[in-house]
Amino acid sequence: MPVITIRGQLGSGAPDIGKLVADKLHIDYVNREIIVRVAELLIRGDKDVILKEMPPSSLLGRISEALEHNTYYRASAYMPTWEMPLDDT
Repeated sequence: MPVITIRGQLGSGAPDIGKLVADKLHIDYVNREIIVRVAELLIRGDKDVILKEMPPSSLLGRISEALEHNTYYRASAYMPTWEMPLDDT
């Protein structure tokens, strides 16, 4: 199945463009269904999945995330599963 991703800021028209492209190519248009399904499988909220899906846009943001991620490993042994941050695994 072909996959095309289109990301845009709120009000950019990205969902409308995605629907038009899908119609032109005669393929399925999928918007938030994937995020909802992943959240269900991980027993997490949609917001957790969205935050993981959207990488930080600045160097400072990436450095901050890396530092925060490092502390999660130390604290995660004492956290309930549903409070552990999502990582790539």
